[in-house]
Amino acid sequence: MGNIYLMRHGQSVVNVEHRLTCKKLEGDLTDLGREQAAKAGDWLRDKGITRIAHSPFHRAEQTAQIINERLNVPLSMDDDLREMNCGDLEWRTDADGWHIWEGVYQRWMLGEMEAAFPGGESYRQAQERYQRALLRMKPDETLLLVAHGGITITVVPVLCVNAAALQRDRRLDNTGVVLLEPYGDGRFICRAWNWTDHLREV
Repeated sequence: MGNIYLMRHGQSVVNVEHRLTCKKLEGDLTDLGREQAAKAGDWLRDKGITRIAHSPFHRAEQTAQIINERLNVPLSMDDDLREMNCGDLEWRTDADGWHIWEGVYQRWMLGEMEAAFPGGESYRQAQERYQRALLRMKPDETLLLVAHGGITITVVPVLCVNAAALQRDRRLDNTGVVLLEPYGDGRFICRAWNWTDHLREV
């Protein structure tokens, strides 16, 4: 059975603007983000990737497309890989909006299943949909899934049997990679967190 390479998208305009974008798909990659994606594609050439799926957000789609210029494998969109739905906080950049977001985010980090963004989704809903995306893997595949930082940081550790080892540092840089090995019963072994070897020259 193959592995899952789970990658955060490259740097985008909305990252630079520090904008909450959890529903609108807009947000192109910056020049740096495109360079990060190209470096990631070169690094992934020898990893045996057989298929790529990406979130519907433009920043994830563009990252996946740039990578696939190097890999040339089947490429598709998976709506379950989208970023956490922050509901009424959508498109805000102000301190108050981020304060509300941070409060819910911290509750997700603590595993509070019913914690929800105002007008958005709960941790339980996010975990269930993200897990669905991971479980679409076929036994003979090695996948690259291009998704987002917030949802990955909060959901993936609790799906891993070695979750305790991931508590110290859950940072995930743009195009940082998480390597998952299927374990069974819908769970995984996390073999690497925030791999950024390809970014050393960016």
